[in-house]
Amino acid sequence: MIPREKGSFIGKPAWTLAVATAITGGFVALSCPAMAHAGTEARSVPGHQVSYDANHAPAGAVTSQRKPVGDDDDEDGKSKCSKKCNPGPLGPPGPRGRGDGIDSALATPTGALGPVKYIGLAQGNGTVFVRDPTSVAANPVWHDLTTLSGFPGNVTDISLTAVPTTNALHITLRSLTGHVVQTTCLVTVNATWPGICGAFVNFTPPL
Repeated sequence: MIPREKGSFIGKPAWTLAVATAITGGFVALSCPAMAHAGTEARSVPGHQVSYDANHAPAGAVTSQRKPVGDDDDEDGKSKCSKKCNPGPLGPPGPRGRGDGIDSALATPTGALGPVKYIGLAQGNGTVFVRDPTSVAANPVWHDLTTLSGFPGNVTDISLTAVPTTNALHITLRSLTGHVVQTTCLVTVNATWPGICGAFVNFTPPL
């Protein structure tokens, strides 16, 4: 048989059939390569070309399978897409949570027989009220402080402190933007709110 690399069939198409009777009295047939059909893999062996049908592999045979692009998992089982894919657009912001606050203090207003409990309320909508239990029906129990000069607006917290020796009630507020203000009210029985209070003074620290 003529060696393949030195024979006269070098460069000829694989389907060429040569009969060599002069040398060996036999014949050599070069058959055309098997065509790979859908679902098969082509494997090359020196001097041969065969096809391997992955769909009809013998039991126990090792087959290679490819996952769709983008579905590959890391060793920890997490999808690579979570690391490489761009995140989706952010959704609209949710509603702002309530920023309300409440505090109370005991004070003895002028004309009272004993201590009175005052309650301050920052409602969360920016307004502030103080409850004075000595107020009569003509003067509502809850009093709005938003009309006082220097009121910051958007108040989210409140603090009340009473000074017994002077009948003073200090009301300190904090706004949504971080501003801190304080007013001083001289409490009396059946007081006219907010006329008993001075303007709010700015106590805001460096922001």
